[in-house]
Amino acid sequence: MGKVQGLKCPKCMKGYAVEIKEPRCQECHYVLEVELELGGLEGKGADLFLHRKDRSIWRWREFFPIEKEGAIVTLGEGGTPLLPAERLGREVGGAELYLKNDTLLPTGSLKDRSNAVGISRAVEEGHDVVAVASTGNAAASVAAYAARAGLQSVVFVPEATAREKVVQAASYGARIIGVRADYDETARLYGQALKAFGWYNCLSSNPFRNEGKKSYAYEIWADLDGRVPDWIIHPTAGGTGPTACWKGFKELHRLGWVERLPRIVVAQAAACAPIAQAFQAGRDEIWPVEPQETIAESIKVGSPSTMAWRALRAAQESGGTAVALSEEEIARSQVLLATEAGIFAEPAGAISLGAAIRLFQDGSIEPGHLVVAVITGHGLKQPPTQITLPDAIPATLASVEKALRADAR
Repeated sequence: MGKVQGLKCPKCMKGYAVEIKEPRCQECHYVLEVELELGGLEGKGADLFLHRKDRSIWRWREFFPIEKEGAIVTLGEGGTPLLPAERLGREVGGAELYLKNDTLLPTGSLKDRSNAVGISRAVEEGHDVVAVASTGNAAASVAAYAARAGLQSVVFVPEATAREKVVQAASYGARIIGVRADYDETARLYGQALKAFGWYNCLSSNPFRNEGKKSYAYEIWADLDGRVPDWIIHPTAGGTGPTACWKGFKELHRLGWVERLPRIVVAQAAACAPIAQAFQAGRDEIWPVEPQETIAESIKVGSPSTMAWRALRAAQESGGTAVALSEEEIARSQVLLATEAGIFAEPAGAISLGAAIRLFQDGSIEPGHLVVAVITGHGLKQPPTQITLPDAIPATLASVEKALRADAR
């Protein structure tokens, strides 16, 4: 299992003990980062992990901050398909495109990677109640893993959250707190409640739960037989996904298991793109933005935590970029994924394909580049409202022929 050395500030590099009550740097106020002891893995080698039968994220358990195997809470998360997308390759100029299909995770979104680790840590520390503020996907995921662990869950959601996501969280037994506000105001209220009631925090301000998404790096590396993508494109609101993926690949590089690192691309909706705006402006800090309406509601966060700075840094350090997609580009990506690759993704989950298309159009992605687009959420989370279904027909073959002729027109 993973052995935790301590915590450190990713900004000033100051170290802290694991037991610190508030996991933020006392100097910089940035969310701290978990430091793991990985030295013992150098002697074991990569084959230990590649030959394990377990295909969940726990195949890589030595890379996660859980020291007691009995504390692990799992629903079989991880090991999602990395699918070659030859037909979509023409959209990116002949690049070798793969789709990391996280719509197939237990609750239908990438949040399961984080919460499997976060809730396991809650069990290890002896907590009874876990909580989160969410635009929907994290709420469902926290509720599911809490139910699996026998813990109580409380989730705060903005009033405008898709009903399907709220119903999913409620089905797992979560206590739902709907707030008449946007996500940023909901998160502020959640922070007050967290301090007042002492719940275990499942937001990205918890360094331990953030480690779960490192599993992207390990799975992509294994499924590509040791090849490293030229580009990894990840949708994000607060920055945890691209940050953790970058950290995972750096760990593989540090162990000598890969010879180079991928370029990290942060994909956001133009209606709410604080990380992309900072990158394009050449800034080293994230400035909050006023969120506008977007179909990519899962990543509509105007004032992300300091994890967003780490995502910005990952894009900068890796030679990658950050892209802000229009509503039209996002909608087209969702349609292309469904009709050309057979993946039904929510708009926020499909945005990575739109980013790949944009990067090809601006000359960044070239023919022959190896590109991985992470698809982060299932379409049933937010079913399209603009699709109209045909009326039912009489049960006759003539009616079938008439319907087919109508479709042909």
